[in-house]
Amino acid sequence: MGTILLTGGAGYIGSHTYVELVSAGHEVVIVDNFSNARADVVERLQSITDGPVTCYRGDVLDKAFLADIFRRHQIDAVIHFAALKAVGESVQKPLDYFEVNCTGFSNLLMAMKDAGVFRVVFSSTAT
Repeated sequence: MGTILLTGGAGYIGSHTYVELVSAGHEVVIVDNFSNARADVVERLQSITDGPVTCYRGDVLDKAFLADIFRRHQIDAVIHFAALKAVGESVQKPLDYFEVNCTGFSNLLMAMKDAGVFRVVFSSTAT
């Protein structure tokens, strides 16, 4: 089984996905900025899966951070859940949403290309 980078892995959907991936035998690396997740999720994941959790606090807007993650780990695929999703807030702050949801995903794709990783699942409840 390969190593999967799970962006937004400390969020609700991401944390449930993490448990299923680990149960299926995958090594998983979580990246999350914790803007929509609680830090104690990582401890709960460790307890549920009975093993260490590799998690980095960082942002998909940070190109150097993403490059470092791909240097540290032999990533085979990416599941991208890191996006902003509140409808009301998206109307109030459309440029913030564009930056995170579009530029962040673009940064991730560029880091993947540079690392030779070409498998991605993009799934988001972003509005």
